[in-house]
Amino acid sequence: MAALVDASAAVLNALSAIASSLPALNMPVPLYGIVRSDSFIPLTIPSSWGEFSPRYDTALSDYPQEQGAYAVYNKVVRPRTIEVVLVKTGSDVARFTWLSAIEVQESGNPEQLYTLISPQGIYTDYTIAGLSYVTRKEKGSNMLYLSIRFQEIPQITNTLGGYLNVLEAKSGIVAGIGNVFSSAATTAQNAAVSAGNFLGI
Repeated sequence: MAALVDASAAVLNALSAIASSLPALNMPVPLYGIVRSDSFIPLTIPSSWGEFSPRYDTALSDYPQEQGAYAVYNKVVRPRTIEVVLVKTGSDVARFTWLSAIEVQESGNPEQLYTLISPQGIYTDYTIAGLSYVTRKEKGSNMLYLSIRFQEIPQITNTLGGYLNVLEAKSGIVAGIGNVFSSAATTAQNAAVSAGNFLGI
């Protein structure tokens, strides 16, 4: 496994070195986008992109390890997050309606998954985890900077297959001191049980 990882990294580094010596093959304008993963409908189209910052985190065990005992289960990969800053210019009405359209989509369909596109990679199955914005007056016009935090929703396949005949959970009957009732015992039934126990019946 380690040899395969080393070989993959070596190939990627070699390709990077080759690409660095070739003429620039970049697009005239960097390609960014946020689209729905199921329909590829854009979440929004800003005036410009301010920032695109993926973040990779892991949870490490915080207790002492015996020498040589450090293993893969001591380092758990957390879902990735991506901080995106979008810039919207224009009139107050233009900025208000643009922001409202995003908020309507998030409140109306909060479980929607998105695919984020950037020159450095394509990131699938992310959901909106936070929104914040600030308005700044620059160059004589108000500019709205919207920060959206996306978090990865890891998807796994069902390796055991589908369960077609799953029974719904049902409550059992109520049992009481040797007698079984199909519903909660009434006061009279409780009294009869108590009298029977007293008389040894």
